[in-house]
Amino acid sequence: MESRTVRKLLIKYLEADRLTEEEGEKLLAGLEYLIESNEQHLLLGMKYNIDGEGERLLSQEALNGFYWEIYMFYGHHEEDHDHHHDEDHEGEDVSGKRAWLFVLLTGVIVAVVYMLIRRYYL
Repeated sequence: MESRTVRKLLIKYLEADRLTEEEGEKLLAGLEYLIESNEQHLLLGMKYNIDGEGERLLSQEALNGFYWEIYMFYGHHEEDHDHHHDEDHEGEDVSGKRAWLFVLLTGVIVAVVYMLIRRYYL
């Protein structure tokens, strides 16, 4: 994708904060291409307007932040499709944490009982 097309879509995103799903996917694909080919510097210094704040220049930090916003909004994430499976894993994580707590508490109790037996010859 041409950097000119990416610039145009990025400016539209920054100024209007709304893109169609297709435009968002194109913008994300273009940004990823520029990043992979190490050409994201072509977008730096780009001028854009935000309502009421005037003209701004795109910096590397701002580009990184906007990239992640665009990625989270327009990217297709695998975990979005498996909502029910995520709930099952949450239960396993909690029970796993409880198991470690149980093992730790059992160890402390055994150590205390051992010390009491040794000290008072029970």
